[in-house]
Amino acid sequence: MAFPVPSHLPRKPANNDVTSKILSSIDSASMKTINSSMATSWIAELDESIHSTKAQIHDRIQQNLPQFKHQLELSKSVQSRMSQLTEEVDALNETISNPSTGLVPKTLDTLKRHSTLAQETLDASVASESLAHLLKFRQHYTSVMSLVQFGKLPEAVVASIDLDELVSSAPDALKKATIMRDLQGRAQALKLNVEGQLLEALSRSVTIRSGLLEIQHQVQVRNTDASVTLDRILHSLSSVAIDDYLSTLRRDFVANFVDRVMQQPYSINAETSNARHSITLTPSSPNTELRITRLDNLSSIFDFVAQHLFPSLPQSRSTTFLRSLSKPVITSVLNLYLIPQLPSSFGLLPPFLELVQAAVDFEERYVTRLLDPGSHDQILKDWSNGLSGHYERQRRTAILARSRELMSEKIDLTATFQADVERTLDSSYPIVVNGSPAEEDAWGFDDESGLNTSQTDSWGFEDDTAQEPESPVAEAAKEVVSDPINGANEDEPNPDDAWGWNDDETVSNDDPVEDTPQEEPIDDNVWDDDPWAESSTDEFEPEPIAPSPPPPPAINPAPKAATRLERMASKNKGQTNGTASNQSVSSPPPPLTISEPNSAGTAEPSANTVSLRSSKSTNSMRRPANIVVSSPAETYRVTSKMKQIVRFVEDVVAESKQFAASNLFAKSPNGVTNVGTTLIQSASSVMDLYQALYPVRFEQELSTIEGAMQFSNDCIYLSESVDKIEREAANHPQLKERLAECRNDLKVLGDSWFEDAVNRESLRNDKILVDGTQRFSFTGDQDRYDECEEAINTVVRSIKNLARRIKPIPSKSKYYQAIGRLVDTALSRVLRDIISLPDIPELESNKLSELCRIFNSLEGLFSEDPTQSTFVVAYVPSWLKFSYLSELLEATMADISYLFEQGALVDFEIDELVNLVRALFADTQLRTNTINKLLEGHPDSPSS
Repeated sequence: MAFPVPSHLPRKPANNDVTSKILSSIDSASMKTINSSMATSWIAELDESIHSTKAQIHDRIQQNLPQFKHQLELSKSVQSRMSQLTEEVDALNETISNPSTGLVPKTLDTLKRHSTLAQETLDASVASESLAHLLKFRQHYTSVMSLVQFGKLPEAVVASIDLDELVSSAPDALKKATIMRDLQGRAQALKLNVEGQLLEALSRSVTIRSGLLEIQHQVQVRNTDASVTLDRILHSLSSVAIDDYLSTLRRDFVANFVDRVMQQPYSINAETSNARHSITLTPSSPNTELRITRLDNLSSIFDFVAQHLFPSLPQSRSTTFLRSLSKPVITSVLNLYLIPQLPSSFGLLPPFLELVQAAVDFEERYVTRLLDPGSHDQILKDWSNGLSGHYERQRRTAILARSRELMSEKIDLTATFQADVERTLDSSYPIVVNGSPAEEDAWGFDDESGLNTSQTDSWGFEDDTAQEPESPVAEAAKEVVSDPINGANEDEPNPDDAWGWNDDETVSNDDPVEDTPQEEPIDDNVWDDDPWAESSTDEFEPEPIAPSPPPPPAINPAPKAATRLERMASKNKGQTNGTASNQSVSSPPPPLTISEPNSAGTAEPSANTVSLRSSKSTNSMRRPANIVVSSPAETYRVTSKMKQIVRFVEDVVAESKQFAASNLFAKSPNGVTNVGTTLIQSASSVMDLYQALYPVRFEQELSTIEGAMQFSNDCIYLSESVDKIEREAANHPQLKERLAECRNDLKVLGDSWFEDAVNRESLRNDKILVDGTQRFSFTGDQDRYDECEEAINTVVRSIKNLARRIKPIPSKSKYYQAIGRLVDTALSRVLRDIISLPDIPELESNKLSELCRIFNSLEGLFSEDPTQSTFVVAYVPSWLKFSYLSELLEATMADISYLFEQGALVDFEIDELVNLVRALFADTQLRTNTINKLLEGHPDSPSS
């Protein structure tokens, strides 16, 4: 059966070919349909197809019979010619390639015999040439050996040149021969031997060692009777040898007779006998040496070598060698002679200028004219033209090095002094004086009439109040006696013990704070060990406050039980028609008696109601009124090292002025006019170094709030001291400008460290409140209440403890600012958390009110006399607001409405009051009416 065609292959279309039809029939037949009759029919069809094909071929031939016969005859002719050509090619191949009689074998044999003969002829010619060259080499080698044996080294060097040429011009056949390599080695050894003897003779001709330079113009060759001169030795050496020798000669000469002479004092002894010349260095005492002696010695040495050594140098190497000496000589004179003698003070400059001029003359004579005549560079002259800048930079380096040593010394907090504050209190903490805000001088320091100069210092530093305080610069001038640049200072007296720095009762920053208030009760009086030791208690005495007229009576329903706020109002009812007592300006407003709401849902004041609003604007509720301020000048603690730094800067400025005013460099050929510019900037660089070095060097000490505040004080003191120096530098614009920048930078640095220290403590207290109170949620539970109480007590103790620790450090105003910030941060946190509570049940409101009153003990921190009123609201902006909050938590809705109408709640935002009312009271019509009233905004003016 035929192989089945795959279905994916194209099938050839059917045609009239019988064979194709038969094959298609066979392909379509299967095992079941094929039989004998079908096979017989396929055979018959094939026979018919064969017969038909033969008939077609015959018909084709018959159709063009003449052409067919012509092609047949042509094919027979081609076959006959092909047979004839084959027979002729075979005959020719036999004639050429026959091994015995062929042309090619005979020709190859002849060529081979000719090649052999030519090679024999060439070998004979090469051997003859090689032998002749070897004979010539032997004769020259023998000649050079004889010259060496007789000590004629320069002639041997010349003859060895011909020997080298024979080696290099050897025939090609001889170059790689063993005998030629041996002869080449012998010639090289002979040449090295000659050069070695020349160098040995040269070492005896020119001798350089420590302290001795000896030159012999003629020496004898060893083991011979011949002599050789120095110049012939130098001219006979090879290029490599002479370069190496001159390099070594330059190194030894510079090291032993240039650098050594510039570094140490010597006396020079020159000797001359026949052909031997020497110069000897003998160490001398540096105590009796003149500065110019070393330069004279170097001049004598160059005169010696210029006469006895330099003329013997080969002309091809002389110029290069002398030029190579110029730079090391100039470098040695500059770095080993001039720069080390650069004066360290202004008074030593004139003799040094004479020395520099001598060095410039030396350069002109020996470098420009002798060593390097073609060069136009004059390094020493250029350096001398810039001598002013070199001196200033050297002094600047010494000044900064000394200041770095001074500032790196360990801080001694036992050596301090008191500096006066030279600015008024920050205007952000105003205090009303005589009924009006003290806008310019809140403490009355600039008011001569308000300042009692006859009183003793209320700060308690036991200063002499009768004597005018000296400026920090003047104090530094008294205590720092010797030159601070050289680091010699006299001991300063120890400060008074009134600081309490070593007091056993002082609590360190790392001391643990008691957790339980029962174990460590809160002490409301933190001034028992007051380092300020106020001697006067009349600083803050409020004038009588005029009471506001009572509001009109109201018709009240049946009376109810008085709240705490109402009971306090009833208690103080009798004071409304008389003169108000000297109450604290920062305590909450006097309690009021508020009537019940009427039928319209609004609260009306009762006849016993006292207005909390004064006749002034609502903002007057936030500040104490009618306070007469009589405060002495403030002081703050400064470490004694600051006086040393100030004295150091003053000395630098004085030196800068003296240098700038001198005319030593007025005749500079370059027309230099900025003399003293670099040195005059050194004063500001000292301050810049202090700002950069101190916080890094004493990072651990400044990590505490005491250290940070002390650093802030030191920066402020330096800023004020620089301000004084700046005013004295009015005739120096550059110095004045740089000092002004330093003053501002120190001021900013001191203030920023103070602010950062207070912020760190504020954040720490804030975290204690957040973690301990948990936003004052569920304070009705006793455990939660105890946790909140413990957190608040911890913060209160921390603030009081911190107040005791930092009180001796800053000025009084800054002290109150810092403590006020700490208290205000804590109160603000409690205010935000309580006001944001969504619901405050009655029990929780009472608990929260009790927690708020714990902070009342901090009011004592802002009192300098227990018999006088405090000034807490001047430094704690949220004090009044917080005081009202503790009362509002227990007040009725009528109380809140009345206080709002009277403008007593102006410190609260409207949304805060609305949130508080919603959290305290149930959802009733009265609460809705009250909230609507609150949403109308604070009243514009107080009610009558």
